[in-house]
Amino acid sequence: MGDLPIMSVSGIRGVVNETLDEYFFSSIAFLQTRLCGGGSIVIGRDTRPSGEMFMKAACRGIRAAGGKPVDIGIAPTPTTCVAVGSLKANGGIIITASHNPVQYNGYKMVHAAGRLFRGSECEEVYQEFKKGEIPSQEEFLGYDDSPEERVDATYLHIRKIVSQVNVPLIASKKLRIAIDSINGAAGAAFPELLKQLSVEWKGVHNKLDGDFVHNPEPRPEHLGDLRTLLKSDNSFHGGFVFDPDADRLATMGEDGQEISEEMTLVFALQNILEQKKSDIVTNLSTSMVIDDVAEKFGQKVFRTKIGEANVVEGMERHGSIIGGEGNGGVIYPSISNVRDGIAAMAMILELMAKTDKTIWELKEHWPTYPIVKEKIDCDARDPKDVIARLTARFSDENVNLVDGLKIIRDYGWVHLRASNTEPIIRCYAEAKTDREAQELAQMVIDEVEKGNS
Repeated sequence: MGDLPIMSVSGIRGVVNETLDEYFFSSIAFLQTRLCGGGSIVIGRDTRPSGEMFMKAACRGIRAAGGKPVDIGIAPTPTTCVAVGSLKANGGIIITASHNPVQYNGYKMVHAAGRLFRGSECEEVYQEFKKGEIPSQEEFLGYDDSPEERVDATYLHIRKIVSQVNVPLIASKKLRIAIDSINGAAGAAFPELLKQLSVEWKGVHNKLDGDFVHNPEPRPEHLGDLRTLLKSDNSFHGGFVFDPDADRLATMGEDGQEISEEMTLVFALQNILEQKKSDIVTNLSTSMVIDDVAEKFGQKVFRTKIGEANVVEGMERHGSIIGGEGNGGVIYPSISNVRDGIAAMAMILELMAKTDKTIWELKEHWPTYPIVKEKIDCDARDPKDVIARLTARFSDENVNLVDGLKIIRDYGWVHLRASNTEPIIRCYAEAKTDREAQELAQMVIDEVEKGNS
């Protein structure tokens, strides 16, 4: 194997059979299992066609390290994490590239506590990989590539979700929603959840075949088919859309109105903080509408580096019962210790039932801050070098350097950081007006381009 995949706090992402192959998968599974002390290792995957091949490769690596592979098949990322805790496994493997296109796949490591590996824990595995003390591919191929046990873990996850929401109340409201799961792993879980909540649904792209018919990022500009469905029928109360591994959720108004994925966390926070008070933990790129939520409920906001493992760690440090990220990721440890799109949908349905409001009516309750999300190609230069140059350029500004460069002004902010999952710089800017957000983003993009000339 030549070039390596991206290996970060967000796990591993690579192009199938280019930067990510079976031997690599077996190797990481071997090292993770050894560091976990053997025992049962749960394997879940999204619907990508390469998933089964990598599941078999992971089984070989687990067995080579003396572990026991337990396959839960196609399952949302949070379902795998719940399964690890419920089955008392020593760890877990999630085979997914989340929102990346179908030619990608990836590897996320799950701790015995049912959370994703933290940055330091990921780095321990990566350092072991760099040492190269790994069996050869021929040795791996000598091990059985089938799981020792197969478990349907969906019910474990759904059982925890329904224990945390008011099922009779939701059922009494006779809600009807539209869903787009982009033929990803959410389709293995949400139908049963909605059945138990007595919520009627209709959808587009809800097969389990991994055919990503539109860009997998759950953002409004990619959701034309869901919008068409909502506009065709005035009996819906709103729309929901998942990314391929269902750890992220976005919403859409009942008449097809665009709603930023930033609002998913807002809705979940509104529901939970009305019941229980807690400070909020989120990342540096999440919308400042979270500060409005915190102010309404008299709580504080703590911001972390990007990466859900960093948010989870921050939640533990500050004793927060709920947190998440502005990309549609809600973290509610009473259900699961990771971003959980399935649980987030249940929380929003409960909020709709409590308030007798549609999704668009819920959205209208909160201010809207235009946010710009751009990707910057660094022309093969190291993104960290580019950000270092811009940090020096804007050194006289109010900046936060916890994760990349965040320039903070009284009317908004712009955040530049190297992506954990793609070889690019992410540029997010938010302000009180669209023009101000666009100008903040363009300001730093222009500075990057100066360095390219």
